[in-house]
Amino acid sequence: MFKTILLCIVLISFSKGDDSTLQLNRVVTEHINNKGERKPIIVKRDIDPICKNIHISNEVIWQGNYANSKVPEACKSTFVTCAGQTIFPMQLHKKIETYGEVEVMEFIKQMQESESMLLIDTRAGKWYTYRTIPGAINIYYKYIMKPHIFQDDYEASMDMLGVIGNKKPFDFSKAKTILLFCNGAWCSQSPKMVKSLLALGYPPEKIKWYRGGMEDWLGLSMSTTNKYKARL
Repeated sequence: MFKTILLCIVLISFSKGDDSTLQLNRVVTEHINNKGERKPIIVKRDIDPICKNIHISNEVIWQGNYANSKVPEACKSTFVTCAGQTIFPMQLHKKIETYGEVEVMEFIKQMQESESMLLIDTRAGKWYTYRTIPGAINIYYKYIMKPHIFQDDYEASMDMLGVIGNKKPFDFSKAKTILLFCNGAWCSQSPKMVKSLLALGYPPEKIKWYRGGMEDWLGLSMSTTNKYKARL
């Protein structure tokens, strides 16, 4: 009887601690845009209070185009379901970790205390400026993929990554631990940058990949650098 009670207490304690750790309610980061402007942003789930009591069921969540007509507008959004030509696997390389949203938040949190970590948006500058994950810097994947075309940007990017040298073999002793992302599981930009970095000799254990990218990030109502969509 005593053992049973003790086990229950341990399980309850573990459950509470694990939940608070996993949820990471909010992380404060400083985002520097491509104009050099600094802005503190709280990374969290931006959930409208009206959405917190929605009953989760097939009829409410998945009906028709996903959201039932009775679901408040603040609690739903529309998205493109057929973007991209392919879907990338969960693992790009056996030594490269694939991250979900909680791991991304933990990375952002740790990044505040470590100059050896970088969150990188691999998309073109206009996508990054429009909306990105707070704390991310922008290194366009083509800068690494096509150094013969973007030589200056390539060299500047390699310097930001902490890579020493102008040609192979590079010195990766001070290379930063990087987390790459782009538009979604169908987006080829971050996988192409990963492939290019590996070809240069970048240590795979220093590369992390957020497969879900902006599509999953926004789908879970996570904070971005631009809360409201710009008018088209």
